[in-house]
Amino acid sequence: MVFPVIVLLILLVVQVGLLWYSESLALAAAREGADAGRSYTGGDDAARQRAAGFLSPYRGLLGTPQVALSHPDARTISVTVQFTPLYVLPGLDRWTVARTVQEPMERVVGP
Repeated sequence: MVFPVIVLLILLVVQVGLLWYSESLALAAAREGADAGRSYTGGDDAARQRAAGFLSPYRGLLGTPQVALSHPDARTISVTVQFTPLYVLPGLDRWTVARTVQEPMERVVGP
């Protein structure tokens, strides 16, 4: 009776670690996308490509990532990265991880 409880606790610790790592990946990818999209020479395509490119080495750990862009105003870009992380415990596979980064756009101003 003790062994199944120990195995469940170990799997629970692994699951929490995977969720934490997935959230860190989503935030880092959103930051990369926002940095690429906010630059003076960047744009929406550059933001999507940079965020998706950041996540490409982790395809086995993640589901299909979705990158959404918005411009809350003319001077701001918002990048949201969402995906389904890897689950080792059954019944939790309905949750998704999503992180949003909002940054100001670079612009040229006179002296």
